[in-house]
Amino acid sequence: MSEPVLTVRDVDLVRASRAGAFRLRVDELSLYRGEVLVVLGPNGAGKSTLLRVLAGLEPLSRGSREQRAGGAAALVFQRPAAFAGSVSHNVRAALLGSGLSRGDAQQRVRAALDRFDIGHLAARRAATLSGGELRRLVLARAFAALPAVLLLDEPYDDLDLAGQAALTLDLRRVIAETGVAVAVVTHDLRRALLLADRIAALIGGRVRQQGPRAEVLARPASRAVARLVGMDNLVAAVADPDGWGRVDDAHRVPLATTPPAGEIGWIGIRPEHLKLDVGRGEGEAIGKGRVESLVDDGITTHVRVAWAGLELRTHLLAGRGLARTLSIGDPMSLSVRPECVHWIPGPDPM
Repeated sequence: MSEPVLTVRDVDLVRASRAGAFRLRVDELSLYRGEVLVVLGPNGAGKSTLLRVLAGLEPLSRGSREQRAGGAAALVFQRPAAFAGSVSHNVRAALLGSGLSRGDAQQRVRAALDRFDIGHLAARRAATLSGGELRRLVLARAFAALPAVLLLDEPYDDLDLAGQAALTLDLRRVIAETGVAVAVVTHDLRRALLLADRIAALIGGRVRQQGPRAEVLARPASRAVARLVGMDNLVAAVADPDGWGRVDDAHRVPLATTPPAGEIGWIGIRPEHLKLDVGRGEGEAIGKGRVESLVDDGITTHVRVAWAGLELRTHLLAGRGLARTLSIGDPMSLSVRPECVHWIPGPDPM
C-alpha cells in the first residue's frame, strides 16, 4: 500500500453537548490516494465528528493530523446547500482566491460540472435543482478546487436506488481519474458497500476495527462489529477438539479455524452463507430447521429459520428456484461451508 495522504493518530477528543459529554478516540486512521474508506457506525457513534477531525475543523488538545499531499481537504456535508445564483456561479465560488485567470476558472468550472453530468444545468438557478442535482452540484464544487482529500457525510441521503447507483458510478470514475483520497461516513451498510475499498467500524466513539472491505465483512473483531457489518447470525458455542463449534448436544457447526478445545465463543455466519440444503451438497450439514418468515423485496427473499431454539437468517434470489416454492412452516435442512464460518472468542465479546 502506498504512503497515506492523510493520517490522524492518538486522537482523544471530548465534546460537550446538551445530551452530555461525547468522547471520540482514534488510535490511527489513514486515507490513501484513489481509495475509499467508509466509516460505518450507528447513529451517535461520532461519525460526523470524526469527519470534522479529518477535515481539520476540530481543534485537537490531544493527537495529531498530518496531511502529506498538497491540495485541500474538501468536506461535503450531509445536507447539501447552494448559494444564490446559477449552478456555474456556485462552482466558481470554490475558486475564489485561487489566482486562476477568468478563462482558466471557467474551464475548471465546466470540467467539474461535466464530471458529474450537470454541465447542461450551468445556467440554471441553483435554488431550482432537485435533491439529486443539488448533490451533484456540491460534489462538482468540491472537485473544482482539486482536493487531495474528499470527505462525504451520508452522500446518499434522500436519493432513490437509481440515484444512488448513478452517483456511485460517477464517484468511482472521478476518484479513479483524480486519485483523490476519500472518506465516507454512513450508518447504512448497503450504501457503504456501494463505494467501500476499506471499512472502519466506529462504535461508541471508538474505531473498533478497520481493514479491507472483504476482511471486515468476513472476519469482524467482535459481536458489535459483526452486527454492524451484517453478520446477523451469531450463536454462542463451545469449541470441540475436532474443529466444530458445539451449540448444544444436538447442534454443531464446522469452523474455519481450530480454537482451543473448550473455548467459549460465538459462531458468526453471514446470511448469504447459510444454505437451505436442497441436495446439492453445499458445505456441511448442521441440522434441520423450520421456515419462520419470508419477506420478498423483489430482488431478495429474506428468510428466517428456527434452528436450535434460535432464529437464523438467510437470503435467496427472489422469484427463482427455492424462493418460488418455499412456504412458512416448511422443514429445511441447513448447511454451511466451514470457510464461511467465523469464530469470535470470548464469553461476551462486545
